[in-house]
Amino acid sequence: MEDVFLCECWVQISHCPVTGNEMKFYHMWRKIHTEFCERSGSTRTEMTLFSRWKILNKELGKWRDALTKARDNNRSEENLSNEV
Repeated sequence: MEDVFLCECWVQISHCPVTGNEMKFYHMWRKIHTEFCERSGSTRTEMTLFSRWKILNKELGKWRDALTKARDNNRSEENLSNEV
C-alpha cells in the first residue's frame, strides 16, 4: 500500500499545473515526503522514500516499455484486451 501512496503523491506533486515545472528537485521531494507521511502515517525519511522511488520507477519503466511494445505489435482484428 505504501508503494501506491508513493506513486500517487509523486504524480500529485510533480504534475501540479501551478508549481510542478518550476519546483527544484529538493523541494519536490520534500513535498512528496510530507504528503506521503500525511496519507500513510509512515515515518520513513525523505532519503528512504526517494530510494524506494528509484526502485519503483525502474520497475514501472519496464512495465511501460512492455505495454508500448504490445501496443505496437497489434495484429489486425485484435483489440486492446489482447494486449494484456
